[in-house]
Amino acid sequence: MDIDALHSALLSIVVLSKKLRSVRENLPVKDGTRSGVAEFLHEVERDLQITKATLAGELGFTLCPRCWPPELVTTDLEGRANCPSCGKACHNGKAPDSKHGNGRFK
Repeated sequence: MDIDALHSALLSIVVLSKKLRSVRENLPVKDGTRSGVAEFLHEVERDLQITKATLAGELGFTLCPRCWPPELVTTDLEGRANCPSCGKACHNGKAPDSKHGNGRFK
């Protein structure tokens, strides 16, 4: 596979994960608990997030070392990097080193 195909696969995983989350969040809740389908969709969504992090790391994207599954670090219009999941700022456009690694998921 070439790099463009891998990048396309990553984008597809992101879109699919968001659609699954939307379906799961809109399922009816009965007696304050999730149905078996909602739990299954949650597990599938989590597996896709891990797959996304693995592929993104292989493609050289920076990942947040604080989140599990690791989240892609984004950059705002002013060049500041932060994690959209935990909201922590990253310095110099890179996730800071931590006891969990250097922001790359292997």
